[in-house]
Amino acid sequence: MMEKEFTTNKKLFLKIIVIMTLVGIVFAYFSSTYMRNMALSNLAEDDAKKTSELAFEVLYTKMQDGWARDDLYKIIARLNNLKEGLNIKTYRSTLVEELFGSIATEKSGLDDPLIQQGLKGETLFIAADDNKMRYIRPMVVKQECITCHYNAKVGDVNGVIDMTFPSNDIRIPLDQIITYFLVFTIVAIIATFFIFQFLMSKIFINPISTFVASIKVVKESQNYAESITCTPKTYELYMLEKTFNELLRKVNSTLEKLRSKNKTLEEYKKAIDKSTIVSKADLNGVITYVNDQFCMISGYTSDELIGKNHNIVRSPNMPREAFKELWETIQAKETWRGVVENRAKNGKSYFVQATIMPILDENSEIVEYIGIRQDISELKNLQFKELSDSVNMALDIHFQDILKMIPASAVIVDKDAIIHFSNDIFNSKFSYLDNSKISLESLFIKKEGYVCGGSILDWKDMSSAFQENCSQKALIAIFDEEVEFYLYSKHLEEENFYLILLIDVAVHEV
Repeated sequence: MMEKEFTTNKKLFLKIIVIMTLVGIVFAYFSSTYMRNMALSNLAEDDAKKTSELAFEVLYTKMQDGWARDDLYKIIARLNNLKEGLNIKTYRSTLVEELFGSIATEKSGLDDPLIQQGLKGETLFIAADDNKMRYIRPMVVKQECITCHYNAKVGDVNGVIDMTFPSNDIRIPLDQIITYFLVFTIVAIIATFFIFQFLMSKIFINPISTFVASIKVVKESQNYAESITCTPKTYELYMLEKTFNELLRKVNSTLEKLRSKNKTLEEYKKAIDKSTIVSKADLNGVITYVNDQFCMISGYTSDELIGKNHNIVRSPNMPREAFKELWETIQAKETWRGVVENRAKNGKSYFVQATIMPILDENSEIVEYIGIRQDISELKNLQFKELSDSVNMALDIHFQDILKMIPASAVIVDKDAIIHFSNDIFNSKFSYLDNSKISLESLFIKKEGYVCGGSILDWKDMSSAFQENCSQKALIAIFDEEVEFYLYSKHLEEENFYLILLIDVAVHEV
């Protein structure tokens, strides 16, 4: 598709200057014509009136001195010689002819309708042929005229002065020339301003206003797929329109790609939110976002968490050194990974495998922190169980080895005297006991002089070493017989257990 050719701004301004110059010339021509017409219609009439007044006063003065017809003709002839092209004629009315008779040379002029209008008292100023002006002035009777013209009264017309003169002989006064010049200049400036404004509006302002309005529509509708137009008149505006539309197409293409990526990222986010515990915090560690998994495992609502510091879920079992290392790592713009024990709202602990990292802006400055965690509480519990089982197994082996080496009835009890281990001699002597853990104290018969329930801690602590003359005895029923036993105890401090030996008193004394 061929592009329309546009004029550049420089060429367009040149055209505007040429147009304005032509407009100025035309305006000057019509203004000068108008001034000329004004001069002809106003100034020339004034000039003619003054000349006519002068002729009348000269003739009237002569008539007062006692006039002769030839004398008047001579005066009129002398007046006509004052200016080239000036022609003054006089015509009598019927009132004058009644007193002084008629003149044959005036008869032909009296047929002129304009002369008749003048004789009726009408002053006429008209354009004649051959670029000449004609002024017809009635001679009105005054009070001093009645002395000679006794058949007339004041206000009657005794005749007319018919004066013809060339229009180019008109002289305009200086003050009026200045006035007309100022008026012309002001009018010319105003006209030029409006014409220039019209051209500028049509060529520049209106297209730019359309362009701005189109941009506003695009901004409000967010529809970057639609091109805009400003009906350009110049090449520069055309290029502006074309470049902006190309920019809109690129923006729309980029937005489409971003929407596609955002859709994918949104799906990723949904997957992460479903499977992981996510939170965000500001530079001071104040929570700004939590997902549903975070709320579910912590027992708090999002309203209870957002705006609070992250230590709201901190477990007291976590050493402060661990969090100090965490903050030093992420504030150094690095990622921290580790296992964290947290405490839920109900006080229950849970364990997470945490990844904490800073979010940087375009200047590589930290704007916030994000934490992604996996719940490993079940795994941690399994690890604890396996460790406990391993310890118990090791203790079992250790205690069983100890008991095998003792040639007497022996048991290992805890601080509550619960039997945990016993040797074969004890098991043979007390075969009536089941395999469940029972308290050694429960076997003692309450009788004066013997250890009984409630004193178990005393006898254990007092028998801290084996002695030959041990007076601590216990009376235990074996089947239907009450048998005496010396008690010997040894505190196994590293395991917090006690080794108890039961020596048959009868056998010991023999």
